Amino acid sequence: MAGIYIHIPFCLQKCNYCNFFSVPDLSLKDLYCQALCKEMLLRKDYLNSNKISTLYFGGGTPSLLSAQQIENIITSAQSCFNFSSDAEITLEANPNCLTNNYLYDLSHTSINRLSIGIESFFDENLQILGRIHTARQAEEALQLSDKHGFKNISIDLMYGYPLLNKQQWSANLEKVKYIPHLSCYCLHLEPYSPMYQSIKSGKYTLPDESEILEQYQILKKFMQKYNFSHYEISNFCQNNCFSKHNLSYWQNEPYLGLGTAAHSFNLYSRQWNLCDIALYINELNKIKYPSQWENQKGILFDSEQLTPQMQFNEYIMTSLRTQWGCDLNFIETRFTGAVDYLQKNVKKLHPDLYLMDANTLSLTEKGFLLADRIACELFVEKEMSFIEEK
Repeated sequence: MAGIYIHIPFCLQKCNYCNFFSVPDLSLKDLYCQALCKEMLLRKDYLNSNKISTLYFGGGTPSLLSAQQIENIITSAQSCFNFSSDAEITLEANPNCLTNNYLYDLSHTSINRLSIGIESFFDENLQILGRIHTARQAEEALQLSDKHGFKNISIDLMYGYPLLNKQQWSANLEKVKYIPHLSCYCLHLEPYSPMYQSIKSGKYTLPDESEILEQYQILKKFMQKYNFSHYEISNFCQNNCFSKHNLSYWQNEPYLGLGTAAHSFNLYSRQWNLCDIALYINELNKIKYPSQWENQKGILFDSEQLTPQMQFNEYIMTSLRTQWGCDLNFIETRFTGAVDYLQKNVKKLHPDLYLMDANTLSLTEKGFLLADRIACELFVEKEMSFIEEK
């Protein structure tokens, strides 16, 4: 199985914390959609004969596209790739876009999952974060989505940012207790973002570590109370409503990224498209044959070959983020000497942080809090050549 990610780089306003590639200019939207379909044709062999199990519209704000534009892109993808009959097709959406009319139109497309960027149900919080929707629009978006038949919904919420108090955080969570999937992120302060500048100038102060930990504990208690599975560090779901698309990233599945700034991965190499919308459109218009795509390296995209060490480290980093952890049988079939290395080095960690048996290495709830640090402890250095791809 494989996945497809489509980047829609348009937004009405950049959020204060955002570091994703997007521009507040919609003038090239139509031409960009045409270029996306052209890129699909040129790169339709990237995933070989893998069946496509997920298609994900990310951004930016994909819900700025019309329902017809979205369906045209999906139809083009279905003509180029072999989709499974139950493929998950997700649209990221801002609450202010999810009007009654838009959701009606969207319900007549192939979109079967919505990922709604709410972040908070308090207007004062939304203003700090630079979100352009209101708390009322957030609640209406959930009601209207349900009205138009969208049951597979994910909600984004954020914590760990200035002036969020525990009462507001608890109230935010209570609003979404019946939503099947939640992504709850702690603010990551991106250099040179508006939020970074506000912190640096003293306008806002970040909560201290104890406050952030308290908010995380509130989150954990909420998830346990309402039977959410904590299946990835920042992701929770009820009734096995996992994000199939994100699971493909964490479980080492290949994926194709289309559009500016999109990344692709085929297990052995990585490609990433460059961040220039006008260039993307103009260069794609010049290409006539799929064989000419590779001539665009350094112009439209760049790439790197992944050494066995890089492949191993990436698998450790992503798989340890999930409740399933690392599959030692998978590692044994891919990398000579890697399981012996893990079994030896994991013993250097505190035993409260991990669980290991003959088949898996996974992190405990305490380990989840230190997942990136633990993964780095288990990485293989480049010069350690005993890790070899089989």
